[in-house]
Amino acid sequence: MKSKARSIFAGLCLAALLSPVGQAKVLVGEIDHSETLQPLDPSLSVGEIFAPSKLPTIDNQPANKWYRIPAWLAGTWHKDSQTDYYRYNYKTNATDTTTRTEPAKATGTWGTQQDDKGTIWQFDPAPFTATVDSGDDFVVQMVRISDPVDVSDRKFVRRSIDTQIRVSKANGVIKSVESGEQITTYRPEGEGLIKRETSAKVFDPEGQPILLGKSFAYENRVNSFTPQDMYKGKDMKKLFQEFLKTDSETASATP
Repeated sequence: MKSKARSIFAGLCLAALLSPVGQAKVLVGEIDHSETLQPLDPSLSVGEIFAPSKLPTIDNQPANKWYRIPAWLAGTWHKDSQTDYYRYNYKTNATDTTTRTEPAKATGTWGTQQDDKGTIWQFDPAPFTATVDSGDDFVVQMVRISDPVDVSDRKFVRRSIDTQIRVSKANGVIKSVESGEQITTYRPEGEGLIKRETSAKVFDPEGQPILLGKSFAYENRVNSFTPQDMYKGKDMKKLFQEFLKTDSETASATP
């Protein structure tokens, strides 16, 4: 889903991958967070001079990846607020269950192309790196994983892992580094209404957990699904047809 700039850590006071995930456990009825992540390169630590050459190598031409989404999720959605209801600090073992609802306006779109059977597909651009201007700083965001883990008529669950490096424009010094894992569940709540439940876990540069926060928000559909033929200069229609052809050939070759 393409959302207007909002850090994955906002709402948890988590102020945004570089390596395979640690030990992720799948529990009955839910997806559990990774216990740890692989440590980042020491050259990306706070206080170091940022050098793009030190970033993990991400394929300039990632695989042409697509996944199915439920028809009820397709379209453009808008939310005005978010409710945070759980926060756990791994450093202090403190738990905060105070409910806080705050303004959190965002609009995003689900669904990229539709096949001949009417199934709607989402293009997956991960892994990728993006740089965002943030006033006196710039933020380098690296998205390593953004995968569906549970898709049904009543639920859609996606897991993503992302790292944000905040760098001072004045001297190039790294000011903060955090990695986050998000497990987001979408459920239909009625015509044109979905509930989004998010569990976000933040890790330090050594891959150790810092915070875990949970929140939910209701989103209203503001536009119905329309195929997106271009995305960041890429021809989605062409890539989708190439994917369908490859997917069909792979299925035909499978015993």
